[in-house]
Amino acid sequence: TQPKEVAWFSKYDDNVVRFDRSNLLRYKPAQIGANLLDGIDTYESKDAQQLENATAQSPAPLKPFLAAVRHFHTMGSGLKTPHFLTYRNNLNKILGTPYNQSNAWTLCATKRNGCVYLDARRTDDDIESMRNLHINQTRGSYAGRRFEKLSTYPRTSESQQMADHMVVNEEEEYCGIFSLTLGSTRLLVAAEIDCKDSADTDQRYVELKTFRELVRDKDRYVFERFKLLAFWIQSYLVGIPKIVCAFRSDDFEIRKLQTFRTTEIPRFCRKYWDPKVCMAFAQQLLDWMYSHIEENKVYQVTYVPRAHVVEMTELPGSDQFLSDEDAVFTSPPVAIIREDDSTQSLKRF
Repeated sequence: TQPKEVAWFSKYDDNVVRFDRSNLLRYKPAQIGANLLDGIDTYESKDAQQLENATAQSPAPLKPFLAAVRHFHTMGSGLKTPHFLTYRNNLNKILGTPYNQSNAWTLCATKRNGCVYLDARRTDDDIESMRNLHINQTRGSYAGRRFEKLSTYPRTSESQQMADHMVVNEEEEYCGIFSLTLGSTRLLVAAEIDCKDSADTDQRYVELKTFRELVRDKDRYVFERFKLLAFWIQSYLVGIPKIVCAFRSDDFEIRKLQTFRTTEIPRFCRKYWDPKVCMAFAQQLLDWMYSHIEENKVYQVTYVPRAHVVEMTELPGSDQFLSDEDAVFTSPPVAIIREDDSTQSLKRF
């Protein structure tokens, strides 16, 4: 069964948050030939702003996520206390770890009333890379955001022409919050959602991606070995059924749009990766973390790719990132029956 969306919020400039779907846009096919670098001269990335504000180490503050959970919880949504509360990005890293041989990752964790809160963190290498971005990295980041703008109908107050020429704004987003289980572990996961399918009355979501044209064998290898794995993890985790990828030229013009069904992606890539390996590793790591994290203490969890190990270190209390007021759940999670080990899938709870 699919993960279940139990809460949501729309984020605007100046950290304005609304507990509604006002920033959830409808999908429309982008125009072939559109240039994904239009407007880049006025673009300042969220990463650059975080560097200026000294907030780069913690890229995804938990406060709007927790505020939305509290809002819907008090509205009688019947939310059960999860074993883990986290943004999707942390799980993306964890599920991809078995096939990750080069990229370190880190996160912080603390347990309150039986719920482990995960806080996204950047490594020192990540921050150094942000300070020395290559022009192609900036272009790639902008092109992805620009494609999202070109692939959605504007809000009712904007005309399509205005929307197509508006500056990319990374502060505006719609975020869904999903309940799911992995083995015997309950999770509450927040994920930024690109858009919903215009033709779908069930409001199914669509993920939007870009990649260079598959001209050489190396392009296809990189796409199937790395990109499709990342696409699958990101969409499968929260039950997004469809991914639309724009294949672009070296000049960043859209050459082709291709739709991928999330559940069909693994069979294209069998020779490179196995989804069962990703799911089994994530289940084992989360079980291990949960059993070793003590109440009210704070930890740093780090993946060291050269050694292919995950390390967890207790941090001093001064590094605590969750205040008592922000701890949403007051009762411990109820144990659930462990699924048969052969069933490595996400289920609704």
